[in-house]
Amino acid sequence: MTAQHYPVLVVGGGVVGLTASLALSRLGVNSLLVEAHSGTHEHPRARSVNARAMEVFRELGAADAVRDAGAHLAAAVGVLSGGTLAEALGPVARRTGPPEEESIFAPETVARWSPTHGLRATLDMVEPVLLEAARKGPGELRFGTRRLALHQDAHGVRAELEETIDGTRQQVTADYAIAADGAGGGLRHELRVPSTYGGSHGHQLNVLFHADLGAFVRQREFSLAMIDRPGLRGMLTSIDNRSRWAFHIRYDPAAESPAHYPHTRCAEIVRTALGLDVPDLRVLSVLPWEARERTLDRLRCGRVFFVGDSAHQMPPAGARGASTGVADAHNLAWKLAATLRGRGSERLLDSYHDERHPAAVRAVADSGENARALNRGGGAAMAGRWSTPRAHGLGDRYRSTAVLGGSLGGSEDDTAAAAAQDLDGTPGTRVPHLWLDPEHRHSTVDLAAGEWILLADEGWREAAEAHGLRRTDPGPALAERAGLDGAGGGTGAILLRPDSFIAWRAPVLPADPTTALGRALAELPGAPGTTVRPTCRVHR
Repeated sequence: MTAQHYPVLVVGGGVVGLTASLALSRLGVNSLLVEAHSGTHEHPRARSVNARAMEVFRELGAADAVRDAGAHLAAAVGVLSGGTLAEALGPVARRTGPPEEESIFAPETVARWSPTHGLRATLDMVEPVLLEAARKGPGELRFGTRRLALHQDAHGVRAELEETIDGTRQQVTADYAIAADGAGGGLRHELRVPSTYGGSHGHQLNVLFHADLGAFVRQREFSLAMIDRPGLRGMLTSIDNRSRWAFHIRYDPAAESPAHYPHTRCAEIVRTALGLDVPDLRVLSVLPWEARERTLDRLRCGRVFFVGDSAHQMPPAGARGASTGVADAHNLAWKLAATLRGRGSERLLDSYHDERHPAAVRAVADSGENARALNRGGGAAMAGRWSTPRAHGLGDRYRSTAVLGGSLGGSEDDTAAAAAQDLDGTPGTRVPHLWLDPEHRHSTVDLAAGEWILLADEGWREAAEAHGLRRTDPGPALAERAGLDGAGGGTGAILLRPDSFIAWRAPVLPADPTTALGRALAELPGAPGTTVRPTCRVHR
């Protein structure tokens, strides 16, 4: 029997895999997502979404629902410390970071750079929102389906799948596969892709528990409470500031394992950390994890692309983990779509690694430094760390064949120097944000939305028409911000990719705009006018 074929196979149904499915569907690309669990994850895990991830969700039509999903955590700000929670919230409370120092989620912090801002939202609340949105597209979603094997050759990939309920097996084929199978996923090991490891911040047990503490914390809600007392050191995190909480217990894997921590022992540890009489305390689940720094050395292996935690791991300090994976999926989706339509090439697909690997290296390093600062001095040590676009996932400066004016290679690509210090129209950076209407509903960041677009004044009208590009006048404010202040009465232009990043900039109006634009498009893989043989049929 012939195996069913899909343009893209997505392995993993967490927040990053669902984002990939949703992004592909918005671009008209059919896909199959498989996830071994029967549904979305019930354990909260990450609790934050940064500004760049929210921009992606804004484009995909899910931002409002994601924000609603995190509304109950809006008051969860500030870092406390004490021997118990009762002490931390009592007369001898030590707030190591006042609420205003958690400005990573304050709208005014990113108002210059973005039309949206980050927020606290646990992944167990975000994933159902993305699942509901993804179900509206052409992509097929199969939960309770395990990937047993995956093989690839020059023509595509072939995967063997198994239904977890009845053991039914099926083979499917795809042109490309996205590995969104998480930190514990097996694809990177099966394909023997090495990783570069940084420091480990310790092994921990994420203990999710129920306890009615709503009345106790009311009007003094918090984000984190660092518990430090003889024989016990851990971190209490708010999940809903009412009845759901998580306590992170450090353990030494050389001396013990998670099996040494049954629910009864975890409950007693949590009671000690709370320092309160909580008769309804109930441990819901225990998730072992390691806060470590790791980046996969190659984010592309043939027809398989790695995104999210399968590509990089980082400590959960600064809202970079899941959010970096969301940016991965968004970067990759339009490149796969262009390639499947015959407008891409191997150069375009390679640009995924060239762009997202340095971004991952920076995110891992920043998260590691955030974690060290938090451990050294609590919330006070985090003050002032959110004053650049980079801190919010907005500072990536891509250097690849999909950007003209950037350079490939050299040690700078994997260092802080490759990050954008400001969003000023430099090729490889996300387009500067400016509101397009007095009501602040539409931003320049919203213009591309999966298409190539030319931001240029009337002097570029014939050039845009000649090359089939949609043109929008940037206006004087954006022209100034993006370095388009041309001489002789004309202004330059910037060419936006489908992901709102700048592929090319002409600072001034050239003598022959049509020829100048045509040369730029010819050099950019995936741009309108570039044609190679289509890989497969996509669906609109």
